[in-house]
Amino acid sequence: MHRYQEQDSPLTLAEGLADYYAVNRGVITRPDDLPPDSAALFRSHDMCHVIFGLDTSLADETMADTRTLLGCDVGFRRYLRYLDSDKQAKALFQALGVWRAAGAVVRALPRILRAVWEAWRMPKAWPWTPPDAYQRRRLVDLRNEYGIRVI
Repeated sequence: MHRYQEQDSPLTLAEGLADYYAVNRGVITRPDDLPPDSAALFRSHDMCHVIFGLDTSLADETMADTRTLLGCDVGFRRYLRYLDSDKQAKALFQALGVWRAAGAVVRALPRILRAVWEAWRMPKAWPWTPPDAYQRRRLVDLRNEYGIRVI
């Protein structure tokens, strides 16, 4: 478990992102290194990994999409449109394959059900594009404000 994944992490959102990028060096591409049309999508996606306390395993990638769809203000249609129109996202899904993705969803079902419950409990949805000021706020405070539980 990394520091940004602790429920009561004292890291700021910016520090949590730095921790996330440090532990995933060579595994993921930072938004600044992506084409401009993909950078915003992946920046928001990476912030979801951090705020929801998720790593980059296939199980947690499944949860990142689930928690984004259920706990963010992006909405299903807009998020799916992002994934369908972004070349980088399409390439990742194509490399993963339909059967492997389906298997990941089946294995994650207990956590997905918990994510449904947690989303229902949240007093407000996490912003897909958080204000810049959130970068300076501690993860514990943001999670408390939005009712986010790391699962």
